[in-house]
Amino acid sequence: MYHEKFTTSELEIKADEIMRTFDFERVLKHMEETDWKWYHAGEMKVPDLEAIRNQARALLTHAIWTETPTTNTGTGGFMAYKFTWGLSLTFQLASSHA
Repeated sequence: MYHEKFTTSELEIKADEIMRTFDFERVLKHMEETDWKWYHAGEMKVPDLEAIRNQARALLTHAIWTETPTTNTGTGGFMAYKFTWGLSLTFQLASSHA
């Protein structure tokens, strides 16, 4: 079975690439249109683009530094995944698994 192993430095580079290419504006637009609020700075409000980007990066960082070879973490619609082949960031509206 084939397994890749990335260093934390390599995963940080992958996270930077995700942050450059992810469509955060699309997430913001959806959150504004649906009045999707997060608890931030003591109140419930639709987050701004900076808060959205900061939350996504924090999740990626958490996934990178988790010691297990694969993990996932999420909040507020975002999910960050660490796989043996790299990283993934999603903003999820619905999901079903069996």
